[in-house]
Amino acid sequence: MDLPNTITSAVTHARTRIRQRIAILWHFAYRVQYSLGQYRVRYGSITLFGVLLLLVSASIYLWPSFQAILEAYYATEAGVQGLQALLLNTGAALIGAAAIVTSLVLFAMQVNIERMPYGLFRRLSADPKLLGAFAGAFLLAISVTALSTFVEQSMLALVLLSAVWSVLFVLVLFMYAYRRALVLINPLQQLQLLIHDTRRGLRLWARRAERAKPLFQDGEETRAEPRSTDSTHDIARANYFQINHHWATEAMRGIRHTISFAHRYAEQGDYEVSAEALDAVVAINAAYIEAKGKTFYTDPLFFHDPRSRDAVINHTLESVRQNMQTGITRRDEQQIKQSLLTMAVLAQLYHGIDYSRPHAAKSHAHLAAGYLANAVQTVVPHDMADVLLEGQRLMGRTAQYLLACGEVNDIATLVDRIAVIACTGCAKEDYRPVTLEGMTQLANLTFDLLRSKSRDIRFAVDNVGRNAAAISKLFLASPDPPLSNTHGTYLGPYYSSTSVESLRFRLATLVNAVSKEPSDNADAQAVIGNIERWADGLHKTAKELLLTAVGAKSNFTIAMIQWITGVTDILLAVSTAPACLSHTQKQLRRHAQWLIATLTWIPDDKESVKFVEGFQLTEALFGAAMDAHERGCDEVSEEIANYLMSWTFKGGRDINGWGVLERGLCACAALALVARDVDVEALKTAIHARVQGDGAPDQEVLEHAARGLRERAGRLWDVDMSSRIDLALSQLDHRTLAPLLDGIASILSDQSDD
Repeated sequence: MDLPNTITSAVTHARTRIRQRIAILWHFAYRVQYSLGQYRVRYGSITLFGVLLLLVSASIYLWPSFQAILEAYYATEAGVQGLQALLLNTGAALIGAAAIVTSLVLFAMQVNIERMPYGLFRRLSADPKLLGAFAGAFLLAISVTALSTFVEQSMLALVLLSAVWSVLFVLVLFMYAYRRALVLINPLQQLQLLIHDTRRGLRLWARRAERAKPLFQDGEETRAEPRSTDSTHDIARANYFQINHHWATEAMRGIRHTISFAHRYAEQGDYEVSAEALDAVVAINAAYIEAKGKTFYTDPLFFHDPRSRDAVINHTLESVRQNMQTGITRRDEQQIKQSLLTMAVLAQLYHGIDYSRPHAAKSHAHLAAGYLANAVQTVVPHDMADVLLEGQRLMGRTAQYLLACGEVNDIATLVDRIAVIACTGCAKEDYRPVTLEGMTQLANLTFDLLRSKSRDIRFAVDNVGRNAAAISKLFLASPDPPLSNTHGTYLGPYYSSTSVESLRFRLATLVNAVSKEPSDNADAQAVIGNIERWADGLHKTAKELLLTAVGAKSNFTIAMIQWITGVTDILLAVSTAPACLSHTQKQLRRHAQWLIATLTWIPDDKESVKFVEGFQLTEALFGAAMDAHERGCDEVSEEIANYLMSWTFKGGRDINGWGVLERGLCACAALALVARDVDVEALKTAIHARVQGDGAPDQEVLEHAARGLRERAGRLWDVDMSSRIDLALSQLDHRTLAPLLDGIASILSDQSDD
């Protein structure tokens, strides 16, 4: 073994180990530092108070020893007089210092909070803790002066210890007052004080209402077994609050003050404070809802209940709207975004209100969601694409929250507004990311609806689908350059088949998970039922979009072809899941047939055929038929094979460079051998009928296809790996396939000879 290399390796290993140990020590030091910091924040004041109490107790315990020492030191009358003069001068100095510190601190504090709302200014200027600290300092300073009159030989220890501790506590109170003043002029701490005071006031009213309950009870026995439809409102509390209608004044004042904070600091560019102020609005509303308890009312169906109007909630939403309007006027995007976020959070907060009645409409949450939708739409004319993107995300997040809480049909307003705002990208190129985000939110909502446990998603999922199709049709009217895929890019979240974040990819993942569940899994059955409801009528919007894309000669056509065939395969896959009921299975396969049949509606003019076949429609139909066969759906596979035959003769009517007739007949032959148990005679009969029927290709086209089929029969080993048709042909028995292709070529040649 080479000794130098061994030494070098050992040194390198030792250095590595040392670095690792040092890194571990640093990590341990950081953890200790963090733990100490947390301890100081949580228990620093308690620890300081404990230390001071311990020192005072120790001084009391050592009192006799101090007394003996001081008697020996101040044995003469001159010494006692000197101590008396010292205490007198020290007390006078402390009184002067207390006056100066009080004046300076209060002046500095008032200067810093002079622009605050009047009510909050009074609250902070007259802070009892701060004034109490200064009062305590004055009293202690005076007590030091007063101690000079009690200086006697028998009381030296008491006087001196009292003076020392008074001086120390004066210094502690000065430090506390300074820190308290810093807290009071800190806007974040001011907001916390405001929240604390508002919560305390609301809880006080809640306790008063609870104590007043016996005054509103008639003494009758309540129903022993209440029905599930009975109201559980707290009538006594509601009556108490109605009599004392000013009980919510504290909440209204707190909201005004916090909105004032948000206005002021947003104008100064301090968005951290403005965000905290809007968070305080949410906190005050949460405290208000807790205090009001089970006294909220909602409008019954087709009627209006005056008790459903809540002044605090209305004031909150209107104040936040005005804050956002101010941001629009100043073109302050951060202020607008913060206001929109607050509306979204309030909508979620109001959704948790207990209306004391089963299946009660969440009217206040809907009101907040409406404010959010209107606010986002208000931004559209002001050229703020980033704000619109954030607004759409917030609307989508709010709708998802409503879905998670089981409110399926309550998302209709948000879905409609998301679609309206997404359409702005169709008219303005700078807003195209808004269209992308809108399609993303609609795809997310569709996926969440399919996963929902609700069994009544038909209206909601149809509404989302219609809006997605409407956006797509409008966006397809915009130009799509030949070398780009603008339409596919911005409509991709819903209709893409290549992105892992698209609806189709996530739907395939969901179906794979459902297919692994046993037949008695209720959740899997619910998901399958939702997919069936979503697929019902899906072919209508798919057909409209496909024809629009073909008419516009858009590259989005390939996305629609792939989406149609892909979703067809997904529907067939979920129909074979163990948890799929027989009735649902029939419906899913019928929806799959109708969806794939939309590909037969493509116009048969030469330009359209050439354009569509450029996206390999023949390959797509063949792949869909093969997938259906592999999943055991032979009836669907046979139906798709008929669609393929129809397209073969419709698209192969002219020589367009794609060889539609030749490739289509090869695909039909492969399907006959693979999917239909060597039913070649039926295939030949169908081809012969097509050749002799109306609209058959010309003789030149038939002869050209016949030559191509014979050439293909002679080189079956030549495989194009990118073509699923070629792969299928290469895997079949060539001794059976070659005669079949020659026979089909003979049918075409015979017709051309005729």
